[in-house]
Amino acid sequence: MKETTEKKNNSPEGMLYGLDDRVPAGKCSIYGIQYLIYFLAGSAIMPTIIGVYLGLDQAEIAQMLQRTFLLSGGISILQALLGHRFPIIDGPAGLWMGLLIILAGAATAFGKDLATLRTDLELGMICAGVMVVIVGLSGLMQKILKIFNPIVNGTFLILMVLQMSATVIKGATGVSSGYETIQPKFVLIFLLTTVVIVVINLKTKGFIQSIATLIGVVCGWIMAYALGISPEFISSGDGFLAVPRPFAWGTPTVDPSVIITCLIGEFVLFSNFATSINGMSELLNRPNSPKTVKKSTVWFGVTAALCGIFPVPGFVPFASAPSTTKLTRVAARSPFILGGIFMMILGLIAPVCTFFAAIPPAVGYSAMMIVFALMLEQGIKEFKKVEFTNREGFIIGISFMIGAGIMFLDADAFMNLPQMLRYIVSNGLIVGLIIAIVMEHIILRKRIAK
Repeated sequence: MKETTEKKNNSPEGMLYGLDDRVPAGKCSIYGIQYLIYFLAGSAIMPTIIGVYLGLDQAEIAQMLQRTFLLSGGISILQALLGHRFPIIDGPAGLWMGLLIILAGAATAFGKDLATLRTDLELGMICAGVMVVIVGLSGLMQKILKIFNPIVNGTFLILMVLQMSATVIKGATGVSSGYETIQPKFVLIFLLTTVVIVVINLKTKGFIQSIATLIGVVCGWIMAYALGISPEFISSGDGFLAVPRPFAWGTPTVDPSVIITCLIGEFVLFSNFATSINGMSELLNRPNSPKTVKKSTVWFGVTAALCGIFPVPGFVPFASAPSTTKLTRVAARSPFILGGIFMMILGLIAPVCTFFAAIPPAVGYSAMMIVFALMLEQGIKEFKKVEFTNREGFIIGISFMIGAGIMFLDADAFMNLPQMLRYIVSNGLIVGLIIAIVMEHIILRKRIAK
């Protein structure tokens, strides 16, 4: 009775276990496995889609998944122990999925070898990580976050969805898989997978709802196998246990435009980073001290650098973490850390990653569409925070018109520009973001009433 009373006193209202509570070994193991499912749901799908666009074969995608699993588990544990100290999963960011696919498309259009782009990205992510570490140590975090206000964030998120729409539809119809015409089997699997994910998400509650995407992928995969459009399992050639190696894509190379794109991408993620940490802080009634913010920001930068050293899509603390914790009612660190350890162990088992690397394209694109649909919702919510006048209409409208307009231009239109500028200027997403920032904070900056 005394133990129960103590637990209630130490735990936030509605929680079974608070942040610092000890969880019995048996329950801890069960909760740890539950966290493993959350880790997998957030980390197993995006790399398989991105890998195809970066020119990786199935074995190389499996190796990238190994690195993703290891880093996701390891970084999440480090943040929980040494950084923000909350049970927040770090994993591949939807934003980075979009940016990498856009970069790969631009590289192909400009005749750049994808192997070179991959080594450019290694250095780009390392530079982005160093930048974030400097920001964290200097205490500039709050000033940078002011740049990404609701107008800028909303513009960026909706432009990202617009730019990725063509990619999703090409994947859903089989066009990006080498077919010249729409493939009915691909469309059917895409639609059925989407329906399963949406129905589970809207019609169920609790734990089942939280893993709707994972269930949808499993169902879609089974249907794709039955229709004969599921890729065959190919051995990575690494045996049963394998340790990922650094700079797996080759020696890092320098491309200033890729570095700038990586810096911009990491800057934009500051907002997502802050949202996930602040949301968990409010849920658990644990205010973030300046020291905690500084430490977690530094680790966020270290994570970005590691994503370049052990090349994987850029990471971000999942903004869904507060919702997941509220759902499970378990905020204790020990089950979370155990889930991270399980994730790292999976990252060492090569056949597990080979299995996930064989996700059928139509299924992967369905999961991808769900991610970007929710990103669109987030962008609309950002605009709801804005009190609209002609000023706001001009900023958003002009940014959209120019950014979206660039998306429809042929790559040939940018061939006379210096190579350093091609990737930036031909990227409607980046151009639209820059225009929104310049108009919001410089050209049409609001005067603060004295």
